[in-house]
Amino acid sequence: MGQLDQLAKRILREETADATRQHVAFEVPPEVPVGALVPDGVVRVVAASGLEALPAPWCRLRVEATLDVKMPGDHSDRPALARNELRRLARWTRLLEELREHARKTETALEVRDPREDAAWLVAPSLARWVREDASRGFFTLEAVAPGCWRLGLGVHETLWIAANDLPLRAELIPLLVARSGGALAEFLAWSVTVKGPAWTWGVVKELSMSPETADDYIYVPDDPEEQHRIKTRYTKRLLDAYPDAANDILQHAREEGVDAGRLEGLRRAVLEVLAARRLAVGDGARALVDAASDVKQLEAWLRAAVTAASADEALR
Repeated sequence: MGQLDQLAKRILREETADATRQHVAFEVPPEVPVGALVPDGVVRVVAASGLEALPAPWCRLRVEATLDVKMPGDHSDRPALARNELRRLARWTRLLEELREHARKTETALEVRDPREDAAWLVAPSLARWVREDASRGFFTLEAVAPGCWRLGLGVHETLWIAANDLPLRAELIPLLVARSGGALAEFLAWSVTVKGPAWTWGVVKELSMSPETADDYIYVPDDPEEQHRIKTRYTKRLLDAYPDAANDILQHAREEGVDAGRLEGLRRAVLEVLAARRLAVGDGARALVDAASDVKQLEAWLRAAVTAASADEALR
């Protein structure tokens, strides 16, 4: 600290009380421990194109977000949110200092960054009750911006409270869904078996604080393809039993797909059989074209053409 800084602090310390008629005091606070400034991590945009198609919160990311994750049992209280904001501010301050130093060394104009590009994200199993209470007191605004995503109006940048229990079960959200708790966590684990496989799920379960009885439901089995399939089928059935409406929708969709698949296969076979019956040579390329066709109208047109065409290539134009 320079001499002028010391002078300013001395005058503040000696004169503030008298100057304000004892209404205000100046003091030097203890330094903030370095550990308090280190976040769990930072999520940063590396490919902006297509980001908007991802589910929230990913689609709300502009440049980066300082990320803190509170697992079940961790404190997700006011100090936790304050630390998240502090860590975001520490990174922002460091960035500004780096930009200033770069401009000095290169003798170029100082780059100006938009503070809204750097967000603060706190992930927890659910939205803490105190957050709603403080918002109702007018301490900050609280807005639901997507399922499981709450925006806290704490500054010009975006502060998101991400409630993992309320996030939809989507593969893109797996990195955040692991912070779920209770029944929502069990639902996620059962679902993850069908998406990531038993080995991945068992690896997660081993690091979670779960009762032995609960953990037994997810014990990993040897890497046998048939056994893997049986496990995925079992957990898919468990999910469908828990959500009968979804089961009915999936069953209807499967029936419709089965009808369409059967019709397509029948048309493909008919096209090739007509060409063969007319003794028209069908090369590997033509056969591959028919086998890959997935448009009913196209196959019907080929079938009509196969009756009169002079060659397979003419029929499949």
